[in-house]
Amino acid sequence: MPLKLNQEEAPAINLTSMIDILFLLIIFFMVGTRFTENESNIQINLPKVAPNGAMLTSPSSKIVFIKSDGSIQLDGQVVSAEELTARLAQAVRNYPDTSVQIKPDGNVTMQQAANAISAVRNSGAQTNGITFASSQNLSSRR
Repeated sequence: MPLKLNQEEAPAINLTSMIDILFLLIIFFMVGTRFTENESNIQINLPKVAPNGAMLTSPSSKIVFIKSDGSIQLDGQVVSAEELTARLAQAVRNYPDTSVQIKPDGNVTMQQAANAISAVRNSGAQTNGITFASSQNLSSRR
């Protein structure tokens, strides 16, 4: 195999097409700025609307308290298990991502807690979990 002793010329890059594209972009931006000047000279009266936020905001998660006497509290009101299911089902219909946190007192029986948990699950709401509260926390909610 013969060895090449002399070096070949480096390939030259043809810049003609890049210069053509550059000129086309310059022309495009120059013409585009002329259109925005014409649009800003048009006088129209736009309708005015009162500034309002979102029509409906998603509520934070609901908290269900189960007191030591077995009563169930939702949004600061004592409710029955059927009423709890109905209210949470309505909340889920309005906001499908409604979540519920269950906070039973440490002295509730398993049956009382199971009734409340069943009512929450029957409503279709997602539960965030069960957090046990002390009797002192629930007595301030009465």
